[in-house]
Amino acid sequence: MSAAIRRTPTEALIDHIRIRFHDTHRRELPELIALARKVETAHPADIDTPHGLSRVLEAMIADLEAHMRVEEESVFAAVQSGSVRKAVESIPDLRNDHNDQEAALNRIAAITHGFRLPRTACASWRRLYAGLGKLAEDLDEHKYLEDKVLFPRLEALA
Repeated sequence: MSAAIRRTPTEALIDHIRIRFHDTHRRELPELIALARKVETAHPADIDTPHGLSRVLEAMIADLEAHMRVEEESVFAAVQSGSVRKAVESIPDLRNDHNDQEAALNRIAAITHGFRLPRTACASWRRLYAGLGKLAEDLDEHKYLEDKVLFPRLEALA
């Protein structure tokens, strides 16, 4: 994957990031919040219940939406208009956001006991943890493509 991605033209890489990750996060995170609320409500006395998960996910989606908006309106738009220098101005803040996203994933892992399901987990709980696992993988790949491929490419062009 890495060699093919590194050969992908910048605009195609941006389109891939927008479609594969931004659109997916916007579609899937609200579903995860709804599942987290359902599990927290249905199992209030269970010590394995991921209490507080819905709040962490709500904060994460707000932060992630703001982050993606900056990418789309500042970085992606600037690249598409030919202003790479302008795009590069936002990169340090976006990298800091990636660190914040990693911290949020660590909080989620702590709340879910490392995504370990109890034997008594209902179907919603199982779907929630499967979705959280996918979210973690998606965010890791998303961050990799930006931090290790797109951003260095733009910085080299500037």
